[in-house]
Amino acid sequence: MFEPPRTAVATVCLSGPLGAKLEAVAAAGFDGYELFEPDLVASVLSPAEVARRSADLGLTIDLYQPFRDLDSAEPERFHASMRRLERKFDVMDQLGCDLVLVCSSPLPTASRDDAQLVDQLGAAAELAAARGKRIAYEALAWGTHVGRYRHAYELVARVDHPALGTCLDSFHVLSTGDDPDGIAAIPAEKFFFLQLADAPRLSMDVLQWSRHHRRFPGQGTFDLTRFARAVVASGYAGPWSLEVFNDVFREADTARTAREAQRSLRYLFDQVETQCDAAGPAPLDDIVSVRLAAGPAMAPALADLLHGLGFTLRAAQSGSGLQLYRHGPVAIVVDPTVGTVYTAPGVPAELPAVAQIGIRSSDPAAWLARSDALDISAVTVPIPLSGTGGGSAAAGVVAPAADGAGHEGYSVLRVDVTGATSVDLRHPDTAEAWERAFDLVPRESGGDAGVFIGVDHIGLAVPADSWDGVILLLRSMFAMSAHEGTDVPDAVGMLHTQALTRPTDTGGELRIVPAMIPGQAAGSGPLRRRGGVTHVAFGSADILAAADRLAAAGLHPLPVPDNYYDDVTARFDLPAARIDQLRSRSLLYDADESGGEFLHMFTHTVGSDLFFEVVQRIGGYDGYGDVNSAVRVGAQVAGFEVAPAVE
Repeated sequence: MFEPPRTAVATVCLSGPLGAKLEAVAAAGFDGYELFEPDLVASVLSPAEVARRSADLGLTIDLYQPFRDLDSAEPERFHASMRRLERKFDVMDQLGCDLVLVCSSPLPTASRDDAQLVDQLGAAAELAAARGKRIAYEALAWGTHVGRYRHAYELVARVDHPALGTCLDSFHVLSTGDDPDGIAAIPAEKFFFLQLADAPRLSMDVLQWSRHHRRFPGQGTFDLTRFARAVVASGYAGPWSLEVFNDVFREADTARTAREAQRSLRYLFDQVETQCDAAGPAPLDDIVSVRLAAGPAMAPALADLLHGLGFTLRAAQSGSGLQLYRHGPVAIVVDPTVGTVYTAPGVPAELPAVAQIGIRSSDPAAWLARSDALDISAVTVPIPLSGTGGGSAAAGVVAPAADGAGHEGYSVLRVDVTGATSVDLRHPDTAEAWERAFDLVPRESGGDAGVFIGVDHIGLAVPADSWDGVILLLRSMFAMSAHEGTDVPDAVGMLHTQALTRPTDTGGELRIVPAMIPGQAAGSGPLRRRGGVTHVAFGSADILAAADRLAAAGLHPLPVPDNYYDDVTARFDLPAARIDQLRSRSLLYDADESGGEFLHMFTHTVGSDLFFEVVQRIGGYDGYGDVNSAVRVGAQVAGFEVAPAVE
């Protein structure tokens, strides 16, 4: 059984003065912290005042760091370092902290002789013991001689002093491609401290990678679960601490970053517990509905485009004006209102956006408990009775419970994801209650059969300043797996995307693809991009037949230039007849190395951002046709004024 350990965070992770950092660390629920020396040096608080403030907040100072360049091939330089170390022990006396981090040296003067290093580390350990202190020795990935954790531990073991142990930092281990399994063999009594950081895979100098691009667990692509399992196996009993150097975090809201830091550790603990105890996440099925905030200006154009895609208007809600469209298993709710709870916050009315993603789950209550455990914003919202106009129609069930206030007795679990988009979890038993909330007489029949087999994926625009938090939320709350990020150059710039997926209980795949845009989630920056980002992709079992059927219904897909098909002919060994099939239907094509194929078509944008996509996956293809994004954006930006989107 995995018991969650004490938690800590380095002050370098957060913005602001030291006092504000400590308050945020305590408010986020951490047990202690690593005091980054530059934060103390720049603070108006004396070491003794820091100690008192920490105690008042219920925080322990678990580590004072970093002490750099202790070892040296030059004896005089080493002796100077020892004098410097003793002065740091004086500061630590006032702080009430007994553990200091000593890093391997990256200087040209660093010792390259293990015997000399053993002597120098031994002398430092003797000094520490005499002062009632301990040293945690860490291998920097860019250390001149000691750059791997095994080497650092070997030196600690050779010194064999109770005041000397090792510090393990996941970034230094995983960024070098080192095997973390060996951590399990480090004796717990020699494992003094643990630092954790995630990161995206980048091809760059490891020092710059470390100094600017570390992230909290769940925000990068390192295999921290494997690393953490090895830590558990070692018997390490100290705090699990976060040490993240990140330019965005150092400028972001201090309290928000601290909360996300704590959430990242809870997510990691959940991953480790799942591995140790075989406990899985709560049930999650397919996407069954999408609500689009359109506003009165864009609702008519959106309705026209949905008709062209084969959707029919099945009903509307008298109290709110929400319109329910259906096509096979997919429901689209169009919100034509302005300034109400139905419109995505921070999104201009003229800019249609995905406001809610409805997903079925047989146990939403378990997801509510999960949101509480992870400190994720989630609320229960009732489904209103027909015609009441209260509550929210785009909702789902947590549990049946009549509240005596005119509600059906069911409520949705709504999880805020981006500030503009939420995920609504509802029980399958509420399907009829949910649709009855749309009480106006249907104006159109049909919509039960169609060419779509469901929602393949949803693309979301995510502001740059909240990107890491959104990725962490999707991974931690919904147990989604993050794929390697992709940078896509196109006609209007460079777009960074990262797909997140998880299998559903019905054998399908939940896919959400955030794309980074400039601006802020609160609406002070643009939540739009020429050429579009936000989109809903519908899956098809036969996209050729689907394209023909939609064309017969009057849909004109986004035109694709002939140059594209010349390029496809050059890149893929496709028969001429196959190219003609693609060209005549404005279909784009991609294939992976295993022979999987991906065919897709697009609509024009509604407003500047929202569009729809129809896709077919063949042979296990699991990408998104990113190679074709530049063609799609170029067509959407240029307009191709050859035909309207629908007739």
